[in-house]
Amino acid sequence: MKDLEGKVAFITGGASGIGLAMATTFLEAGMKVVIADIRKDRLQRADTILKKISDDIRAVEVDTANLESIERAADQAEVAFGKVHILCNNAGVGAGGSFLDASLEQWRQVLGINLWGVIYGIQVFLPRMLNHGEGGHIVNTASITGMYPTAVQPIYGTSKFAIVGLSEFLRKEMENENVSISALCPFVVDTPIFYPDLDPDDTEGIAKRKQARPALFEKLAVKPEVVGEQVLRAIQTNEFYIYCDGVESREMVKSRAQDMLDAFDRQFPQ
Repeated sequence: MKDLEGKVAFITGGASGIGLAMATTFLEAGMKVVIADIRKDRLQRADTILKKISDDIRAVEVDTANLESIERAADQAEVAFGKVHILCNNAGVGAGGSFLDASLEQWRQVLGINLWGVIYGIQVFLPRMLNHGEGGHIVNTASITGMYPTAVQPIYGTSKFAIVGLSEFLRKEMENENVSISALCPFVVDTPIFYPDLDPDDTEGIAKRKQARPALFEKLAVKPEVVGEQVLRAIQTNEFYIYCDGVESREMVKSRAQDMLDAFDRQFPQ
């Protein structure tokens, strides 16, 4: 979908982080944008910021773990701007800790938002995109941990592996349709997922939190606005996997792929 001017985008988790960055980039490209988020305070703040770029912005409250909530938000988007062409299933929460320490409630909460939120978003918007016939693109926010397992992230990583797999299957299913799919697989992005308890305007508190993890934020973290631009280019070029760095992420994907091939060599030596 090369020509995006005038197209309508719906972004969950759009009030901060990667979602807000995508909304900013899309508006600057001449698109109309609906940001959806469960945090009313952050929605109001993001709406004020984005209206400085364009009036073609609407903010709606949504609980992505609730199908009816997404359906209502989709209706609101269509009332505001008409047919939706771009869906970014971006809302998500982090979760650390070992498998044995994790409760079933934690599993339900994280999968309810990270995975079921994506499923619900596709369930609501994909039929509408196919019916209006003007073309569409769905971007599902996964993670590099959806391709390469890291330590003590079984819940989060499982949700992201599932999103990558779902996106791969859906891409195949939509091969002959005018709706395409991308999987966004960032490694470390400087977003509130690392400091969800802090107010976005608490610059001092956020700075202290970052200073406590210099290896993460100074060496690895990508700015969300960079990711927003990467997503826009991926939609325009119909790229499936969207990576956000070309060094660490590349090595992790290569390592996993090599482990798979090595298993073939051991089990079926040539």
